Amino acid sequence: MNRRRCISILAGSGAAALTGCRRPGGAPATRWHGVLFNAEVDLAVQDLPREEAQGLIERCVAEMQRLERIFSLYVPDSVLCTLNQDGRIANAPAEFVALVEEALSIARKTGGVFDPTVQPYWVWLREAVESGRGVEAGERARRLALVDYRRVWVSGPEVRFEKPAMGMTLNGIAQGWITDRVCELLREAGAEHCLVNLGEFFAIGPQRSGADWQVGLRGAGDAEVVALRERALAVSSGAGLFFGTGEGMNHLIDPHSGRCAEDRRLVAVTAADACTADALSTACAVLGDEEARGLVRKWKDATLRILRPV
Repeated sequence: MNRRRCISILAGSGAAALTGCRRPGGAPATRWHGVLFNAEVDLAVQDLPREEAQGLIERCVAEMQRLERIFSLYVPDSVLCTLNQDGRIANAPAEFVALVEEALSIARKTGGVFDPTVQPYWVWLREAVESGRGVEAGERARRLALVDYRRVWVSGPEVRFEKPAMGMTLNGIAQGWITDRVCELLREAGAEHCLVNLGEFFAIGPQRSGADWQVGLRGAGDAEVVALRERALAVSSGAGLFFGTGEGMNHLIDPHSGRCAEDRRLVAVTAADACTADALSTACAVLGDEEARGLVRKWKDATLRILRPV
């Protein structure tokens, strides 16, 4: 492949415009539509002959789907679902072990503000709200007692929970991890000017014009734009998924208190890799503004932007 070519990959109909990437008269975009982690994904490769572009898309899609079968809560026989069901995986794939260890490392560094073992509490809270049962204080405390990343044991290919009824979610980090992996494939294919968005953004190099990629923050107004070049961006907001019609009840949960993130607050984190940006945006979403800024300062190359769209 000619390393001067521009490869663009886009996910989601509302993603940032990929301006400055396609040459006039160049090959049309080759596209693929599908679902990743229960969300619609749209991949587009521009400025390559169709056969070459299709081959690259197929490699990226195959890798994403392979990793989803390992990390997803939405695939019943995934490695993660098996761990949650059995409490133990004896011979976990290397990718699963690597991501769990990364999640636990970030959990330690954030003091448990990012905690992948929040999943059983998350499921209980959503069911309690949407069934109309309400959130009883004693049951909340009992469920929260199961949330503790320090009770996840990893040794070689074995991963297990030290307490019964524990569970794990990788939703706050896996999309970033997969984004980084797709970027590896694109670099191997010769990408030098590429904006990747698989739920988290990563900009490989600048646009062909030499300008940074410009990513608008959805719902934050036209003026809120993040410039990216060799950096990742992840955005979290409680407004992304509400539990029923309960005010203040959403998918972003503080693992310490069990409370949900502020509904309309938007947290945008940039970092050197999408995995870190993804996890930090999840953690910062449940912290107060000053606490979130203090947390992000622990990462040398990370930045934080907090918005409250009207």
